Amino acid sequence: MKKILIINNEKDADDFGWIPTIKEAILKIEKCEFEVLHHKEINEKTLEKIKPDYIYLTGRVTYDWDLEEILSDYKNEIEMIKTTDTPILGVCAGHQLIAIAYGANFGKMIEVEPGEEDIRETGFTEIEITKHDKIFHGLDEKFRAFELHRDEVKSVPEEFYLLASTEMCKIQAMKHKNRDLYSVQFHPEKYNEENTDGKIILENFLKL
Repeated sequence: MKKILIINNEKDADDFGWIPTIKEAILKIEKCEFEVLHHKEINEKTLEKIKPDYIYLTGRVTYDWDLEEILSDYKNEIEMIKTTDTPILGVCAGHQLIAIAYGANFGKMIEVEPGEEDIRETGFTEIEITKHDKIFHGLDEKFRAFELHRDEVKSVPEEFYLLASTEMCKIQAMKHKNRDLYSVQFHPEKYNEENTDGKIILENFLKL
């Protein structure tokens, strides 16, 4: 049975955010064993003990964040991203962490005036594939996936390929050029009977 390590990127360890949705989405595809670590619990010994087949970096539901917090509180996860050989899928906040690990920056998609409400990309959205990859096997040139974010990655790191974009957010998906290290701004785990493309992406990830 495949073992998936889910890294909880919520600020608080007792906030499970997207994790129930992730588990349910994957179990609809195949039976897997799950281990969950809060990002502050990551260390080399823990990873050696768990020996995961796949690593899933979650998004954040409860709080937006800034670069100062990331560099201070997420340094162990950033180091793991750069050093592990295990296939990784980083989603939303996990996508942004992967970009930061390789020197890119992030920020609001659209700047607003002080006091104005932040603009977010939300709901099932059409996403265009810009570079074909095995993670998108079985999808059309444009697919639909669930979005829920204010921030975006501002540049593609030199070590990565850009894989997909939307009108609002150019860097929707990336892949490391030499590793099975993927990051997506959208949430593939949030699929339903009318919008199944996220499920196909998860199926492809679990075939790596």
